[in-house]
Amino acid sequence: MNPYDKAHELAKAIRGWDAFERARAAKKAIEADPSAHRMATDYLRRQFELQAKQMRGEQLSEDELSNFQKLSEVVQLNRDVRTYLEADRSLQVLLMDIQNILSEVMEEASLLSLQQIFDEMGRQE
Repeated sequence: MNPYDKAHELAKAIRGWDAFERARAAKKAIEADPSAHRMATDYLRRQFELQAKQMRGEQLSEDELSNFQKLSEVVQLNRDVRTYLEADRSLQVLLMDIQNILSEVMEEASLLSLQQIFDEMGRQE
């Protein structure tokens, strides 16, 4: 069994998955509507910025949280953007689950896991 062949099979299966189809159709509709495209990309950029800030260990302010909540409510009013974000969320969960499955396999052959490295880094601080 060739893992590369299986990876291509998995990619094909994902492309045929309902959430992927919904994301692709919504993406196409968003790209055809400049205001929806701007709204979606602004939302995704802001979401990424806030997540990056949290990953750096920084606390989000009440204003940042409130502003993002308001932005989220506005974005939900656009059907295509809402559909895209929901489908994208499903795809992200799928990819994280697949990554976890593959990580378990890699743990069997690894001398040092990422978790061990992170644990050691935490002890040094």
